[in-house]
Amino acid sequence: MDYKLFEEIRLSQVAKVPYRYSREVRWLPQIGDVVPDFNVDSTKGPISFHKFAEGNWVFLFSHPAAFTPVCTTEIASFATFAKDFEARGVKLLGISKSTIADQIRWHADIETIYDMHVTFPMIADEAGMLINLFGMLHNKQSPEWSIRKSIIIGPDLKIRMIFEYPILIGRSSDEMLRVIDALQTADTYNVATSADWRKGCQRRSNFRPKWSAPLKLDTIRRRF
Repeated sequence: MDYKLFEEIRLSQVAKVPYRYSREVRWLPQIGDVVPDFNVDSTKGPISFHKFAEGNWVFLFSHPAAFTPVCTTEIASFATFAKDFEARGVKLLGISKSTIADQIRWHADIETIYDMHVTFPMIADEAGMLINLFGMLHNKQSPEWSIRKSIIIGPDLKIRMIFEYPILIGRSSDEMLRVIDALQTADTYNVATSADWRKGCQRRSNFRPKWSAPLKLDTIRRRF
């Protein structure tokens, strides 16, 4: 019995998804998936991902290309907040199609302009194999450059959060840190965090939901 066929029939009754869409991606990362191991070259030398990531949180992010203006501000921002990520036990790992040599020259320019050091590795995925595997290339956005996709990975190598930004919009380091704080708080105390929650804050100045402080998960289940 072809269960896949029956599943496609069931889904077609829920949403009219074009036939070709369901066959464009063999594996699309989802929250809860274990990230597969891979071996790559980076600006800091060869990386075996599971060995690199094991026991740590990882912020894996793609960007379109070296020497582009928005990417430059992002790398500078991530480098500026490097100690904040490190304090949370988070390793940063970037990926693009740019060569190792181009990225190293680019980082040197960033360090000169912004007066900081880029200490985290950047993968050179010139063939785009990993970029395609992780669903970082959206052809309707660009057939050549990856979008700005961010994947937060837990110490158990499972995907915990996924963000996708278009090429022209830069990411916020502050928001990445806020989300990591929320994930780690949820893990430590078995709670959920409300909208606009920040570590150490019970409520926001302009928005005061009834449960702005973290809620125990069993309390949430009773309410919903």
